[in-house]
Amino acid sequence: MLSHPVLSRREKKFVSRPLYAGIVWDEKGFAIALSAEDGLISSEYVAVISKEMSGRVLDLLKEYERQQQAKIVAVGMRGKSLRWSESFGARLWLKRDIVPHLLFPSHKSIIKSAEDAAKIVMEQYADAWIARVILSDLHAVRPSHLVQLKDHRRVTPKNDFLLLQKLAEHSRQLGTKIVFFSSTPNGGGVALMRHALIRLYRLFGVDASWYVMSPNEEAFKVTKLKFHNVLQAIAPKSTVLNSQDKAVYKDWIGYNAEFLLPAYRNADVVIIDDPQPSGLIPYIRKANPRAKIIYRSHIQIRSDLIRKKGTPQSRTWSFLKKNILLVDLFVSHPLHEFVPEDIPKEKVVYMPATTDPLDGLNKELTQKQHDWYQHLFNELLSHTGQTVLDFNRPYFIQVARFDPSKGIPDVIEAYRCFRKKFGDLDRPLRETPQLVLVGNGAIDDPEGSVVLEETLMLLEMERYSPLAQDIKVIRVPHIDQLLNMLLRDSTVALQLSHREGFEVKVTEALAKGVPVVVYRTGGIPLQIKHEINGFLVKTGDTKRVAHRLFQLVTDKKLYEKMSQNAVTSMSHEYWTVENAMKWLFLATELHVRGNVTGNQQNVRRLIEASEARSKKKTF
Repeated sequence: MLSHPVLSRREKKFVSRPLYAGIVWDEKGFAIALSAEDGLISSEYVAVISKEMSGRVLDLLKEYERQQQAKIVAVGMRGKSLRWSESFGARLWLKRDIVPHLLFPSHKSIIKSAEDAAKIVMEQYADAWIARVILSDLHAVRPSHLVQLKDHRRVTPKNDFLLLQKLAEHSRQLGTKIVFFSSTPNGGGVALMRHALIRLYRLFGVDASWYVMSPNEEAFKVTKLKFHNVLQAIAPKSTVLNSQDKAVYKDWIGYNAEFLLPAYRNADVVIIDDPQPSGLIPYIRKANPRAKIIYRSHIQIRSDLIRKKGTPQSRTWSFLKKNILLVDLFVSHPLHEFVPEDIPKEKVVYMPATTDPLDGLNKELTQKQHDWYQHLFNELLSHTGQTVLDFNRPYFIQVARFDPSKGIPDVIEAYRCFRKKFGDLDRPLRETPQLVLVGNGAIDDPEGSVVLEETLMLLEMERYSPLAQDIKVIRVPHIDQLLNMLLRDSTVALQLSHREGFEVKVTEALAKGVPVVVYRTGGIPLQIKHEINGFLVKTGDTKRVAHRLFQLVTDKKLYEKMSQNAVTSMSHEYWTVENAMKWLFLATELHVRGNVTGNQQNVRRLIEASEARSKKKTF
């Protein structure tokens, strides 16, 4: 029987007691307060000259963590200028892994104000270390301020950053008002992209807002099971959109159309993310006829099945297209087969999904921060009754929602085949890779718990039970740095989706130097150079996946070469700055000219053509 490490009491205490701080500055020093869920720990005033203030605060925060054997999750700040606070907040985030919160001034004494700031920040965390997404009364999402423009400039090619600056200035001069609508503020790639995008636009002073629908469980069952799953052809063939489903959806849309009216009534450009909010389109057209509307498709649509009359895909699309055909532009991942043929080609443009190099999923972590998230992950595993992950051993990982499209049974079968082959080498346990299946949940995904339970039941089967102790299956809270650590420390990342739009987890793995083994599905192959930074495998060929895993584990030179290639082949096209550039270009073009002739081109090409014309006119 395999042996596994266990958590000590000290390790559990280290993880389970997150701390929150409040800091208030005045002209002679600062007050600092430290709180935990069970109340105030300490507060004090520190006299210090201005130029030494930030260093003294950082030293104190570090000392508090050492004394308490815990991690400070977030800090509320008051009393300094906005510019100074934003600069210091970026240092907290990038260097100390602490989320900064800029709070309004208080009329209380400086010590009481610091204690109040710590309490306010603590109350913004729903479950110890998980920040609540802040929504306005109108469901506008308010992303946290994390970094400064200079931080983005540091990780972006110079010409790209200058181009984004130019586009942002043009947008400000025009007064272009951009509004995004999606179904949920967290839980998937769309939400992650929107958080990063709105954060960056705020730094540039772009008038862009992001709103989410008022949630409804019955409506989400329809949009997930009858829209998404059907369009991707992962639903059972008997799954058909019926009149009752349509009524539920229309009622939900009607409520949201009225509720969100102030958000779109005066917008210049509106972006609709995926089918869920697509029912808003005719309401937007009626209330704001001058607005330009863009539909952004983030999923793999089986356009081949849509063409076949009578299929569930055809029925679902027939219902949705009445609204979607009203838009001015259709944005898809860069694969023409993802676009239904009744969308006019001149309205189609391509844009890949993106991730952010400075957010919790991708920023650099210190060894101490790594250690904390390792402890946190193992405590979460222990809470589910699983043995902990041995971080001294290698492991394979797939980071994905627990969804029928993600090929989770294939991952487990491929791992079984690998272990059988690897077992013939008679290597010691410390060299034997484990498997981690991890993902987040989402409020608009009613299937997550079902698929998670099915996965755990699969491991109880005689075929897999001998390996179950080495397979970790868990749906984790929305703590981006946790997934960051897991990907960074992994040996190989897998993505065996049977249907996939793009999947930025592949992007994130490559950026960390982790070779990938993926199915040749949807938009995934766009990111992979076969046998250079990863392996592409025919969908369903789990034995071939096992063979590729075996190669990477047993051939050190191959692994090191692929790991290096993963980093050097990473394209900036998949970062937030490029995404921001493309949306600004489309929005300003539509606002000024009234239309964009897409003709199934990548938006980057349209930008380059526009820049070339501009330079030609200059000369």
